[in-house]
Amino acid sequence: MTLEPHKHGSPVSLVLMGGLVIAVLAIAAAGEFDLIDRGWAKRGVGAALALLLLVLGNYWPKLLIPVDAWRANPGPVLAAERFAATILVIAGLAALAVWVWWPAPRMMAIAGAITLAGFGLTAANWVRVILTGGVSAQSAARGLLASQPRLTVLMLMHALFWVAVIFLADTVWGDAVSRWLIVPFILLNGALGLLYSRRLDRQGPAK
Repeated sequence: MTLEPHKHGSPVSLVLMGGLVIAVLAIAAAGEFDLIDRGWAKRGVGAALALLLLVLGNYWPKLLIPVDAWRANPGPVLAAERFAATILVIAGLAALAVWVWWPAPRMMAIAGAITLAGFGLTAANWVRVILTGGVSAQSAARGLLASQPRLTVLMLMHALFWVAVIFLADTVWGDAVSRWLIVPFILLNGALGLLYSRRLDRQGPAK
């Protein structure tokens, strides 16, 4: 697949995203084995996830644009991407501030609500663009989804969405409910991963 050369993702962002994922796993493991205080571990995991959301939002509009999307008059769809990126960066910054400074009893609920609000605004704007943009917007959106890096970003954002849901449920209903939410998260993320791998197999290597 040929891509437009004028936009590209930053290697620094890729390294930072990988480092943040490793940091989340390391901090969570350290808290689970009581190597650090569990309260601080929770803050550290939340802060790293908020930073990951911020980095993903910043990285998204810098990705290469597939030629099929470019030919479909993608203006409204690219504007929706930029809007989504801006909202998610703001949500990441706000959630990061909550994880760092907010009192412990309410930080999970507030950070989760901020993150879900960001995803909600983004989704609502995408629906508006697809419904009002007609065939060209739908074709452009399908073209953008042919971009392997975009699919990877969407997979990571789906995971962050579920983490926010679990955080919010844990605060409202406690561990009994939040632990059960891990089941649909694993199933849905696994299904998306399977669809993702099949799509990549059909596309072949990007050119």
